[in-house]
Amino acid sequence: MADEIKDEGIHDATFRFRLAEPRDLEALADLRWRLCTDDLPVAESHERAAFMVAFRTALPNIEDRNRLVHFVAECDGELIAVLSIVKVTKIPRPGDINGQWGYLTNVYTLPEFRNMGAGGRLLATARNWAAAQQLELLIVWPSDQSYAFYERAGFRREADPLVLQICAEN
Repeated sequence: MADEIKDEGIHDATFRFRLAEPRDLEALADLRWRLCTDDLPVAESHERAAFMVAFRTALPNIEDRNRLVHFVAECDGELIAVLSIVKVTKIPRPGDINGQWGYLTNVYTLPEFRNMGAGGRLLATARNWAAAQQLELLIVWPSDQSYAFYERAGFRREADPLVLQICAEN
């Protein structure tokens, strides 16, 4: 999915960490579905089917802009975790004509693989990539439960940005 970046993946005894590839599209859709529905009552199968089609259709169009990359963790050939970074290009200014920062989103690990180090290693892989890309910073809006995870990885709580909500969230 992020073929402008050459990456052989990082391995440890249990997991493999790498950039997502086109063959991962179905698994990426499944992980996104799980991220968005884990805490909800069971959804109807037709809702999931419609989502999967919409995801498979929309994702390549979003990625065509070369601004969205996905990092995945594998265990025995199965994707067990994902995180995505949206690269945001800043308007040039004197002394910073190529500035970029990253919005970290879509972070999810299958429940049976949590607290095994995969999420932290995946985040470290993405952080190393962001440094190599010379991204100025990574921003994430964590859930209440995930603050400690991000803080262990070096994220700090800063003053909240000003936010103007345009549309109510669904």
